[in-house]
Amino acid sequence: MVRKFKCTGDFTVDFVSSFFYSGNFIPHGHCYLWMPELVWLHILADSLIALSYYSIPLTLIYFVRKRKDVPFKSIFLLFGAFIISCGTTHIMGVWTLWHPDYWLSGTIKIITAIVSFYTALTLIPLVPQALALPSPAQLEAANNALQTEIIERKRVEQELRQYKEHLEELVEQRTTELAKTNELLQQEVVQRQQSQEKMALLLKELESTNKELNDFAYIVSHDLKAPLRGISSLSEWLLSDYADKLDDEGKELINLLIARVKKIYSLIDAILQYSRIGRIKEEIRRVNLNDVVTEVTELLEPIENIQIDISNELPIVDCEKTRIEQVFQNLLSNAIKFIDKPQGKITIACTEKNGYWQISVKDNGPGIEKEHFERIFKIFQKLSDNKNSDSTGIGLAIVKKIVEMYGGEVWVESELGVGTTFFFTLKKR
Repeated sequence: MVRKFKCTGDFTVDFVSSFFYSGNFIPHGHCYLWMPELVWLHILADSLIALSYYSIPLTLIYFVRKRKDVPFKSIFLLFGAFIISCGTTHIMGVWTLWHPDYWLSGTIKIITAIVSFYTALTLIPLVPQALALPSPAQLEAANNALQTEIIERKRVEQELRQYKEHLEELVEQRTTELAKTNELLQQEVVQRQQSQEKMALLLKELESTNKELNDFAYIVSHDLKAPLRGISSLSEWLLSDYADKLDDEGKELINLLIARVKKIYSLIDAILQYSRIGRIKEEIRRVNLNDVVTEVTELLEPIENIQIDISNELPIVDCEKTRIEQVFQNLLSNAIKFIDKPQGKITIACTEKNGYWQISVKDNGPGIEKEHFERIFKIFQKLSDNKNSDSTGIGLAIVKKIVEMYGGEVWVESELGVGTTFFFTLKKR
């Protein structure tokens, strides 16, 4: 039997009355043929589900009230409403077994659907925030770190208390130590003043000694050169005037005497050169090392079978021109003198390292044994035992003294039978 609405009646009142009117429908139990087992199965299932649904919101409310610091309280309330709605739909499932109020049941379902949909929409943007919350492991680690910090802070506070209790004792102890230190410092000041006075006296004595040595070197060189010149002249006259009266052995002895006199003369000049380094100052000026090497090469006049090359552009440096010429002259003359091969080659190169110019003079001579590397830079030290050699053993000592005077260093690398390379450094500025 279908109920019809009267056109003359109030539509709203009729709709509401029809909403709760169940005369047109049959109870849901008819679908189960009123089989007691099936009906009770649905009754028990829906009842237990509804009971469980109603208990969950109560638990959530209790939890939220006890934990006022819980974030996202609104989502808990929505979950409660959603779960209550779901439980109510199961209660209606039991009710409609005997009472066919399907409009009411459908309305409760639509309310449940709306609450469910709104809860889902609200939950989605909260997921990133929930994921950002620290995990239990992180909270435990933070708690452990905090506990450690608290323990450490208590330990520090305990130490501070102990330090505070002994502060006066420490201050008194430090005061005593400072007094002793001050006394020692005063004694040290007195000793330093005495040392400075002694140093000033020693410097004065040293200046006087240096002056005496310079005068001595000049006098000795002058007094020695004069008789040496006389001996040389007399020997040459003797060889010239009495040539017909001297046999070959006599002539050889006179020539040997002249050679020895020249060697002593060269030795005196070398000693004077060595003594002048650092004592006699020249004007510091800009010097092009390429021009210096060219001038020194022309002065030495190497034989045709010896080639001297500059592998790359040499720098312009600030120095005394005569001194830097002495460095290249001694290094190149040594290389020329000791090359024992048909074709000799000397190569000069320069590199930049750590604010210094590193200059090398490389030859393809016989080489030097490693055990002699340090000895060759000492004065009067020679590797050759040739008595007829004009080497004085001062050239490399002069090189070392000049380079160190300019704040550089000099060293040698060599391989027997292959050649030798001398290195020295000059500051760029």
